[in-house]
Amino acid sequence: MTYLKNSFKNMIDFFSGTSAYFRDVLLMHGFMLFILLPFLASSTRFILRQGQINYLSYDTIPIIFAKHPGVLIALLLILVLIVIAVFFEFTFLLLSIFFIKKKQPISLSNLLKGTFLQLKKIRFSTILFFLFYFFLVLPLSGLGFNSDLLAKIKIPAFIMDFIFANRVTIIALVLLGYLLFFYLSIRLIFALPEMILRDVPFRQAVKESWHSTKNHFFRILGQFIVIGGSILVFFVLSYTVILSAQAIIESAFPEYALVSAVVAMTLLQFVLLLNIIFSTVGIFYITIDYMDDEGFLPEIPQWFFSQKKPAHKEWTALKIGSFVFIATIFGIGVGTYNTNYLSTPSIKEPLTLSHRGVDDGNGVQNSLTALEKTSLEHPSYVEMDVQETKDKQFVVFHDFNLKNLTGVNKRPNELTLAELEKLTVTENGMQAPVCSFDDYLAKAKQLNQKLLIEIKTTKQDSPDLVDRFIEKYRNIVLKEEHIIQTLTFNTATELKEKEPDFYVGYILPFNIVGPPVANVDFFTMEYTTLNRNFVNAAHSDGKKVYAWTANDEDTMTRMMFYGVDGIITDKLKLLNETIRTDVDELTYSDKLLHFVIGIG
Repeated sequence: MTYLKNSFKNMIDFFSGTSAYFRDVLLMHGFMLFILLPFLASSTRFILRQGQINYLSYDTIPIIFAKHPGVLIALLLILVLIVIAVFFEFTFLLLSIFFIKKKQPISLSNLLKGTFLQLKKIRFSTILFFLFYFFLVLPLSGLGFNSDLLAKIKIPAFIMDFIFANRVTIIALVLLGYLLFFYLSIRLIFALPEMILRDVPFRQAVKESWHSTKNHFFRILGQFIVIGGSILVFFVLSYTVILSAQAIIESAFPEYALVSAVVAMTLLQFVLLLNIIFSTVGIFYITIDYMDDEGFLPEIPQWFFSQKKPAHKEWTALKIGSFVFIATIFGIGVGTYNTNYLSTPSIKEPLTLSHRGVDDGNGVQNSLTALEKTSLEHPSYVEMDVQETKDKQFVVFHDFNLKNLTGVNKRPNELTLAELEKLTVTENGMQAPVCSFDDYLAKAKQLNQKLLIEIKTTKQDSPDLVDRFIEKYRNIVLKEEHIIQTLTFNTATELKEKEPDFYVGYILPFNIVGPPVANVDFFTMEYTTLNRNFVNAAHSDGKKVYAWTANDEDTMTRMMFYGVDGIITDKLKLLNETIRTDVDELTYSDKLLHFVIGIG
């Protein structure tokens, strides 16, 4: 009972300190978002341009290692800078919460001085532990602080789908690994704070953290549950109340709907701001609070007392006037943005593309029977996969190994086309023969169905693959208005360079630094890291954007709200229904809901 009482007392203390967190969290968040991130992105693009490398992708990394040592060194320096910046952010916020807990006001200059002093004490062992803890343990355990530098580091959904698809052993191992990392994240939670706040050596800090948490694992976990859960409940209730009030006003007083929506969006922005602050400082507060309760939170360091205390500054008429002026300008800017956001048409009808030629498991992927069934749903394009065979022909097949679908443990390029056509693919309780690209094209022509042809490349492909593809299929691709995409950047640019009339796209598994500078017509982006900024940047460069692979109504709606030009899906019928439902102009409540879940 005492433990529960203390947990709720700590929760109240955490929320009551909101005003104290504001300055430091917002300053750090603003610096990272508006200064450091743009600097790192522009620096990375500049470095790549010096090596005449258009984009950083999995297929350009080996080229950088082999032929561009200068670019490699510069990119490694960028990576080191990112690590140091995350460490700086962690230290800055930890010290901030430390002084708040000590009820000792600290000036920004003094806080920065203390943070830089800690950077000077960084040792190689500290960096290694930091990398292990913040780039492996915390992300996989689900605990951590919200760093803008780490926001885009996530495992794409298609990889997770591949890992968990019908693999009981792998799922069990992943769950065990998750539990292990979760356990480590709690047991090692005080190591870095001890290194920073008490100047404890690396090994001693790890040992003391392990000892301190030995019999208190569930107590610390309970604090995360109580504070994390209370944050979640607070914001869900806030969002619900604001959105419900807007929906009621729209229904009862439609003439005031826009005005109330602007007010509601402003309130939502404030709540989101609080969310950033609370979710950022939560892990620091729990850590510092526990150290204080257990009596090993250090005293205020000497460097703090070496600073002169700032004189108390009175609010003069000039300062009050300046504050009012800035607040007014800020308010006008926010109001204008919100009004434009809410009043601008937001949904456009995208192209529909069936992934691997199937619709909700209606057949075997990349097969003629599935193509025939799916075409009845009238997709804009049927997406399908093409690979080179041993005899330099082209076969319609997705996987780089035949075993999962045919039982034959070989790559498609290890067999001739005739040998491949003798194999049978089993999927969704159905069977179909492996299909040649020529037969697939013929069936598509018969059905009057346009294709999105994905050329899948491997290291074993012949060097003239692109030339032979163009020579053999140029006429039918252009006549039937098929389009082409590939996950290999060099293949995409080579296709477009050698046949400018082709409509070519480059597939990106994730979005880190925005659209690449490339001579292609469109980008296909994995939906989990796709955002409106990417879409707008691509559109401003004259490129289209297709989202891949959206398989539920919420994701489809979000992708349309972003303004994507096409949606690739395994559930074509659902996509068609979603478009029919959502293509009409959204209500203000709908737009506000999209804003809350991060679409805006």
